[in-house]
Amino acid sequence: MKKNKKTSLNIKMISKYFLFVFIAVLFSNYFRNNSIYFMPKEYKTIKKIVDKIALKNNLGDEEILFSIGSGAYMEYEAEKLGLCKKDDCYYFKNLNPYKKHKDFKQVNLNELSKQSYLYNSIEAYAWSGVVWLSKSTFKTYGDKTNYLGCIIGHELSHIIYNDHLEQSIKLSEKIKELKNPKDKENSQLNNKKEVNNEEVKKDLFEKLLSRESEIKADQNGAKMMINAGYSKDTCMNSLIFLTKKNYIDAHTGLKSTHPGHLERYESLKKFIETYKKEKEMKTFKPYKWSWRYNRNLNILTFSPKNKY
Repeated sequence: MKKNKKTSLNIKMISKYFLFVFIAVLFSNYFRNNSIYFMPKEYKTIKKIVDKIALKNNLGDEEILFSIGSGAYMEYEAEKLGLCKKDDCYYFKNLNPYKKHKDFKQVNLNELSKQSYLYNSIEAYAWSGVVWLSKSTFKTYGDKTNYLGCIIGHELSHIIYNDHLEQSIKLSEKIKELKNPKDKENSQLNNKKEVNNEEVKKDLFEKLLSRESEIKADQNGAKMMINAGYSKDTCMNSLIFLTKKNYIDAHTGLKSTHPGHLERYESLKKFIETYKKEKEMKTFKPYKWSWRYNRNLNILTFSPKNKY
C-alpha cells in the first residue's frame, strides 16, 4: 500500500516537473519572440537612434512601425531566376531576413538572402506608417549610426508630415489647371518636347512633387538630428556617404522621383545654415513612449504615450 502511494507521489512530482518545464519553455519562447531585449541587433540600433531623436523631437501621436527586409537585390535576383514575374517580385524584397525559408522552385532562398545582404547597399522608404530598411543598410553604415540616424529621420518625416496627402492635394489642383487652356505651366515643365499631352504633364508634375517632398524630408531629418544633439554637418556628410555608396547621379532628372546630389546637397546646406535650434526647442514639450517587438511579424513598434 505504501509502495503504491510512493509511486503515485512520484508520478505527481514528475507530472508537475514536466508541466513546469512546458510552461517555462512557452514563456521563454514568448519572451524571445516579443521582448526588445532579444530582438536582432539591427532593431536595437533603430531603437537607440529613435530614442535619442524622440527626446528632443515631436514624432506625432500615432504609432510608427519599423521593419527590416531583404532588399532590392533579392527582388532583382528572384526575377532573374524565374521566381516571379516582372513588377511582381516585391514579396522577395520584403522577405524576412531573420527567418529560415524553404526552397522555392528549387532555389535556396536562405542563400539568396545572404547574397542580398552582401551585395545590396542602403535602402529605406516609408509607407502607411511603416519605416522600412534593408538589412544591408546596417552593414553599409557600420558604426556610422549618426549617418543612419539621418536616413531614419528622413523617413520619419514622410510619415509625421503626411507627405502623400500633401502631394495628392497639389496633384489634384494641378490636374484641374492642366484642363484650363489659359494655364501657364510650371517653369520646369515648359519647353520640353516630351510634354505634349495631359498625361505626360501629370506624370512630370507628380515627379516634381515627389522631389520636393524628398527635399523637405532631408531638411526635417536634419532638424531632428540637430535637435537631438548631433553636429549640424552630420546629415550633409551622411548625404555625401549615401551618394557614394548608392552611386546617385549628380544632376536632377526630369523624370526622377528624387533630386540629384547637387540639388539635394545645396538645399540641405542652405536649410542648415539658417536653422535655429534654440527657437525650435522653446515650443517642444517632452513626452513618453514605449516599444513593442514582434519577431513573427518582423516589426518593432514605437508607441507615443501621454501626448498633449
